[in-house]
Amino acid sequence: MRLLFLGHHDIASLTAINRIILSLPEHDHAVLLSTADGDSNPLLRELADADAALSARFLGGDFAQTPHDAMINRSQEGFERPNASEGLASLRDLAPDLIISIRYRRILHEDAIAIPPLGVINLHSGILPDYRGVMATFWAMLDGRAEIGTTLHRITDRGIDTGTVIDINRQPAAYDRSYLSNVLSLYPAGCRSVVLAVQKLSAGEALEERRQPAAGRYFSAPDENSVRRFEARGLRLVDGDESEDITQAPDQAG
Repeated sequence: MRLLFLGHHDIASLTAINRIILSLPEHDHAVLLSTADGDSNPLLRELADADAALSARFLGGDFAQTPHDAMINRSQEGFERPNASEGLASLRDLAPDLIISIRYRRILHEDAIAIPPLGVINLHSGILPDYRGVMATFWAMLDGRAEIGTTLHRITDRGIDTGTVIDINRQPAAYDRSYLSNVLSLYPAGCRSVVLAVQKLSAGEALEERRQPAAGRYFSAPDENSVRRFEARGLRLVDGDESEDITQAPDQAG
């Protein structure tokens, strides 16, 4: 099966996609990444800088996880306009059977979604429908939630994080660790859900899916007030030792 990963040039996306690729060596892989938008909130700069440094170290082979060739070869390509004519042409040329989105920063429109015969699935770093949108783990921690998690769901239209749910993984939020550390800790379980979904689809099996409740909340990127409230509660966006979260070799999720 031909798998196309749409991700983002950040450490969580890079390591998650790499983990899945290493767990599914029998399939062909291609990777396209969006790149940074240039966040206007200066209080998020430390997070962005730490993430960029970890991404560079990962792609340079500085961790136990050795990046798959698909990650290195596509790591610097910005796939920013998937719905434009050139973007659609690129997607069609890759001829994916399934698109897997992990932290991709662009909204796919119907023409792009229709290209893979097995559809598009997205691994969202939040529990749906309560935390749709951007930096779901940040908002869950700001709300003092006991649990954080990932949701694997379908993308069938332009709605953001509204598609049918395939699987939800929950785990305790670790308030003694940084936001970034909590985010990175989500992906081993989330990636296992992706691997199992790919294995089912490859075997010709239908995925078990359920509709989301109509109610739910959508969050944008945190503004300065939200970041200050986060920090006032003794919470940290980064603390400098997040590399420990990605130094272990990935477990084989299959």
